[in-house]
Amino acid sequence: MHIDSSILVLMFVILSLLLGAIVKSLPKILTSPYSVVLLLIGLAFGLYNRSFHITENIPALQYALTQLAAIDPHLILLLFLPTLIFESAFAMETHLFKRMFSQIAILAIPGLILTTCLTALLAYYFFPWQWSWTVCFLFGALISATDPVAVVSLLKEVSSRKRLETLIEGESLLNDGTAIVLFTLFYGMLSLGGNGSFSFISISISFFEVVLLGLFIGGAIGAIILFWIGRLFNQPMIEITLTISGAYLAYFIAENLFHVSGVVSVVTLALLLASIGRTRISPEVAGFLHHFWQMMAHIANTLIFILVGIIIASRIRLDVLEWWFTLGGLYFAIQFIRAISVFTFMPLLKRIGIGINKAKALVLIWGGLRGAVSLALALIIAQDNMINKEVGDQILFLTAGIVVLTIVINSSSMTLLLKILGLDKLPPAKQASLEKAQLTIKKRLLTTLPTLKENEFLQRANWPKLDKELVSFRDNTGNKKTANEQSQSKALTQGDQSIAFKRRLLEIERQFYWSKFKQGSLTGLATKQLVSAVETALDGTPQMSPRQSLFDFWKTPAYLRLFNHIPCLNRVIVYLSFERLALSYDTARGFVQAQQEIQKHLQVLSPSATETDLVGQEIENNKNQTRLHIKQLRDNFPDLSYSLETHSAHRLMLNLERVYLAELIDEGVLDVSEADKLMQEIEYKLAHLHQQPHRVSINEINNQIKSIPWAKGIKTSSLTALAKLAKRQIYNDGELIFRQNNVATSVALLLHGHVELTSISQGLVINSGELLGLYAFLSGRHPCSAKALTPVELIWFDIQKLQKIIAKDKHLGELFAQKIEQEAEYK
Repeated sequence: MHIDSSILVLMFVILSLLLGAIVKSLPKILTSPYSVVLLLIGLAFGLYNRSFHITENIPALQYALTQLAAIDPHLILLLFLPTLIFESAFAMETHLFKRMFSQIAILAIPGLILTTCLTALLAYYFFPWQWSWTVCFLFGALISATDPVAVVSLLKEVSSRKRLETLIEGESLLNDGTAIVLFTLFYGMLSLGGNGSFSFISISISFFEVVLLGLFIGGAIGAIILFWIGRLFNQPMIEITLTISGAYLAYFIAENLFHVSGVVSVVTLALLLASIGRTRISPEVAGFLHHFWQMMAHIANTLIFILVGIIIASRIRLDVLEWWFTLGGLYFAIQFIRAISVFTFMPLLKRIGIGINKAKALVLIWGGLRGAVSLALALIIAQDNMINKEVGDQILFLTAGIVVLTIVINSSSMTLLLKILGLDKLPPAKQASLEKAQLTIKKRLLTTLPTLKENEFLQRANWPKLDKELVSFRDNTGNKKTANEQSQSKALTQGDQSIAFKRRLLEIERQFYWSKFKQGSLTGLATKQLVSAVETALDGTPQMSPRQSLFDFWKTPAYLRLFNHIPCLNRVIVYLSFERLALSYDTARGFVQAQQEIQKHLQVLSPSATETDLVGQEIENNKNQTRLHIKQLRDNFPDLSYSLETHSAHRLMLNLERVYLAELIDEGVLDVSEADKLMQEIEYKLAHLHQQPHRVSINEINNQIKSIPWAKGIKTSSLTALAKLAKRQIYNDGELIFRQNNVATSVALLLHGHVELTSISQGLVINSGELLGLYAFLSGRHPCSAKALTPVELIWFDIQKLQKIIAKDKHLGELFAQKIEQEAEYK
């Protein structure tokens, strides 16, 4: 009976997912890692496909398995790699990835190149076949890739350390891209020149070309998606569709149109969306988006491990004994080569990034699994009619064997290795913090018990038994440790506990910012800046105070001062200065709220009363310094703080309205269809909620000047001329406005804030509404220096143009003459 191939594909997907669900449902029976069990299932089907029994009894199944085994290897890469690579990179903690990037890059580029060269030497001198150098390097490249399909799946099952997971996962992503690039280069040389020679310089140039262009393609597609998503609000279908399309387009365009690294392109895209995109993607969609990609990766992993098993068992030759001996030797050799590669760069890896020790290096070596990428590349060679069939079959056999052996042996024994090295548990300080939190939960539960016992529907519960269990847990928490764990606990220093305590508080603070962003009380830019400040504080030894990176951000950057001297950019610089002030106000407000939040957790998480007092004082210092900054902004820019707080309150109210509406739907008070229109109205308001612009019109400047006491009596035409002449500028506290004896071409009017004038002999503080630098009318130079004591807003008047206005207004001329005389007395 003939079965259409499209139906076979559909049935394979359905049955594979069903098998995956069965495996996941039997964790106590099937104790091996998920990927290993699926691979073995695939191998069993593939071997059964070679038997006479299936030919005689189930020819339809044999036809289906044969069709699956003949799948195009390019299709395997196109179907599965974008999903698996995107999900892995998108789920990565980007700040940690950046910190560890130097280590990851060393392992993935020079490390893989060294592994490729050593494997090529092994193949050339020790394999019983006379392969050319090009074939040896081709094999070395494809067999050296630590495949993210296998490694990522394994780490999510057995790893308990985020940094170690990020190191192996990040290395496998970039390593995979490097291997495919090298494979493509050597494969192209082999296809064009048979067994020809190659040039190291030409390979190096080609390598950097395909990597950099892949990086550019991923960045370009990422920029388009970020621009698009930034103009959407709570559109989950569109936002998720864009990420799927982006991942596959990035891979396809890079690989098929430009013939560069599709893996690098997809990794770049995913990291852009995970970092910059996290505050562009609608907060309501972000969680759903991550769950969606986790499901996509689970489906892809399930399908690919079964498919790999079927392909290997169905297609490789099993009748050549020499090949089996070569495979056995190769398995041990690649472990040794992997060890050489890691330990060669070990002195450097210890000193950069977050460092590495021998235990983690051993996990890195043993975790160098091979998977679907290596197999797909070997299939490409085996199917190429331009390459000797015997050579293609040998490469396919060795690659398939290494894939099976590394996944089955290394993956299955990884849990044991982690246990031997002591990496299967949390670090002692973190474990102590976790146990303290557990004990606190039980204590709270004990205080809640009397209320529960009074519940009329729980009167017949066995409360004595439940009481006993809770009390037993509380009393025995510290007594159930093994002797080894107790010795580790004693060795745990106060410093280790303090570091773990502060790290946990900073992680709570970071999560607080994301929750506030989701609620709408923090803008995306403010959230990004605050999270960045927390991650900086988490680097190395965690630091609660001072948050210098955040405090420095509140100061006006030097480039704004530099560009302000360019006349045509003045309005842009003023706008950016106000945006900077607005953002500093928003971040300061969020920072104070976060400090108040983490104060609630001090008693629960603190290892000692002394540590509680010390950290509590640091938090108070943060709050006091930040409140001073907020007070300065409120006092000197009341309109700005009014606009920001009104916008924040409005957004929060709309979000609460949406939450209350959702509660009514859950309670059945409103039907979904009935509430849909109301929800759309609320979300429309949220999407079109904008802050008031910080630009000020000529009329507003005119009114500001008119409100100053000394401006009464000035002609309306003169006020209008002054407003047209005015150029606004913002200075942060501590910034120098002008220096004594510098050439002066303008005088200034202080609209908001306080400025200190200093000369050699004395100092003076002037307030809003006063004029600065009037003595320049006489000397052309500033008689003193001026420095902002608070955030300051000034408007500048060009002296030559101002003189023309004064000439037409006698009262204005007399006023300026009086002010110049007063300033001359000060000089």
